[in-house]
Amino acid sequence: MDYNHLPISVKDIQNAWQNIKGVINSNTLDLSDTLSQLSGMETYLFRENLQKTGSFKIRGAYNKISSLTHEERKAGTVTFSSGNHGQAIAWACRHFGVRSTIVMPDFSPKCKIKAAKAYGAKVIISGSNSEDAYRTAREISNKSGSIIIHPMNDTSLIAGHGTIGLEILNQLPDINLIVVPVSGGSLISGILCAVKELNPLIKVIGVQPIGANAMFKSLKDGKLIELSRVNTIADGLTAKRPGELAFKIISRYIDDMVLVTDEEMLNAVIYCLNFARIVVEPAGAASVAAILTGKITAKKKKCVCIVSGGNIEMGLLQKGIEKQLLEKRN
Repeated sequence: MDYNHLPISVKDIQNAWQNIKGVINSNTLDLSDTLSQLSGMETYLFRENLQKTGSFKIRGAYNKISSLTHEERKAGTVTFSSGNHGQAIAWACRHFGVRSTIVMPDFSPKCKIKAAKAYGAKVIISGSNSEDAYRTAREISNKSGSIIIHPMNDTSLIAGHGTIGLEILNQLPDINLIVVPVSGGSLISGILCAVKELNPLIKVIGVQPIGANAMFKSLKDGKLIELSRVNTIADGLTAKRPGELAFKIISRYIDDMVLVTDEEMLNAVIYCLNFARIVVEPAGAASVAAILTGKITAKKKKCVCIVSGGNIEMGLLQKGIEKQLLEKRN
């Protein structure tokens, strides 16, 4: 793997920002007093759970679909996703009048399946993991001629996601630390490219579930590792294998990567509900979980937690609330 030539540059991200601004919801950093007191850091939340389609994924999806040629748009698109990426692609395709097919593994939350359909996509449930869904998506692409969009290995997606880094730097130029949930790596790789090329002194740390730690293991071994299985409540962080393009960027720039448990993420979901008054899915709360548990700390520094998504099944949210009520009674 050639690490000398990265797949995107900050210029690509700046171009993506020009492309998507005015379409997406520009985000405002939210200073969390309680999280700041607990962590000893001046801690802000970047709330992509309030973004169009409920996650950061719309940034890359809109940037990608807008870049398709007339012939590619006529051919339609196919992608695979456990939910947030699929919803975003469906929304962007509807915006541009492009047919979309989303292949989703069988563990995908019903709320995300319904949302993708509501945005106009044809949804196909296939397989028990992302690799199974990817195989089905390739088969559909080969038969129909639809353009396949890989959620982790696409420079337009990575550049779109990297616009978060530009927004943070614009609002808080003296930021010291950014904490990012990680699955296949398209989000953190875009942020890393934007931030490290503009200010290499800013630290960027990734967070993964213990039960879906493919990027963590890949970085440790210095090569792409594919897990035999994943096991986490964070359906948005279930990549069995990191994206190759994302891994190149992350290997160059990442400062650290930490792991959190399902229970820690669920506790962070409830924390966000109680103290930030926002609904967050477990994947989106991974960054907050790392701060709450003290796995990431930088006393007296300025920290931004990326809250990457808010599309949570109500049953899971109810489970977290009941758990908290039980603990209070005891």
